[in-house]
Amino acid sequence: MATLLSLTSSFDNYNYPLHCLFSRSKFPCPITFSPKLPGIRFRFSPGSKSRVFCESKTKEEQIRRCSPLLEETSLPCNGALVSDEWKVVPDIWRSSAEKFGDRVAVVDPYHDPPSTMTYKQLEQEILDFSEGLRVIGVKPEEKIALFADNSCRWLVADQGIMATGAVNVVRGSRSAVEELLHIYNHSESVGLVVDNPDFFNNLAGTFCSKATVRFIVLLWGDKSCLAGDATQGLPVFSYKEIIELGRESRAAHINSHDARKGCKYEIIDSEDIATIVYTSGTTGNPKGVMLTHKNLLHQIENLWDVVPTKAGDRFLSMLPSWHAYERACEYFIFTGGAEQVYTTVRNLKDDLKNYQPQYLISVPLVYETLYRLFIFVAANLGQLDSFKHSHLKGTQTMLNWDSEADFY
Repeated sequence: MATLLSLTSSFDNYNYPLHCLFSRSKFPCPITFSPKLPGIRFRFSPGSKSRVFCESKTKEEQIRRCSPLLEETSLPCNGALVSDEWKVVPDIWRSSAEKFGDRVAVVDPYHDPPSTMTYKQLEQEILDFSEGLRVIGVKPEEKIALFADNSCRWLVADQGIMATGAVNVVRGSRSAVEELLHIYNHSESVGLVVDNPDFFNNLAGTFCSKATVRFIVLLWGDKSCLAGDATQGLPVFSYKEIIELGRESRAAHINSHDARKGCKYEIIDSEDIATIVYTSGTTGNPKGVMLTHKNLLHQIENLWDVVPTKAGDRFLSMLPSWHAYERACEYFIFTGGAEQVYTTVRNLKDDLKNYQPQYLISVPLVYETLYRLFIFVAANLGQLDSFKHSHLKGTQTMLNWDSEADFY
């Protein structure tokens, strides 16, 4: 009995119609034939059911744009292309891991699970996240929206995106949905990294109908809590899944010559855009400010002139990490071996007592409010004169704020 098989194949931008007439009884063993298309062949296997397998050997060369110092061990010639000088922001993590490897880098007590990472662990987490993004298809210069609040995973995602040569577009969860939609579309972002399921579910209805999202990465929480209708047919990855994909791919890439052979290596340039920060939108739609790696490195390298931090100093992080000021300060402190503790306005009073930081990065409004409260308390206790000569920790336990709205 003869069988007519009609196929239309599409490989590597080729559309190729193929018509095959064959008799199953004439083929006692598998056969392979190749049309006149590069890298494509068809294989027929006999049996009670006719089966045709289409195979393509044409593989597009993968462009790997790398942070030169951070990923020196993955580069050809074991890093012969790079020096010890920082070229891009993610390079700072290799230097810090080598100098302060077992020191605590970040403490994040208010997420589930609470997290503490050393400098070496933080470097590896950034490398794994970066590679995980490559695995799911993120390409250099693509824009990735990072809509999330302060956390150690925000830092990993921020630096992981940069380390692929992609550009992160940042914003916190407090912004209106329509504003976030404008930022996403205006920046031409292709994927969405979000804080938690509740935040995404708030965005889902608007984004699914008015934005093109290629994938979603969830930093915290369970994927099962995401709105089912909104994510149908859309790849969704948890933070841990991205890390695991990256870890496996890195191991294969380092240990396999064939894996490296299929890649074209490029070095991220200092003049490349690292991030896009949007304005508040008080004078119309938010406007995107493009910051290069060189812009950010200038801040990192020059803050030493005004902040004499040393290894082991503790910083309390309260401002949104995506703010340009907070962000530059955070990058800077990690180059000196400091420890960063993530807090919130609601927890600031207790964290000042519990962690007794040497530094608090903030804005004038916070300090003015602190000062007014201290003056009020000291005056009522008859200790105003002594307060003026005391340190912050002497009165920190007297503060009481009802909500984060007191400062925003």
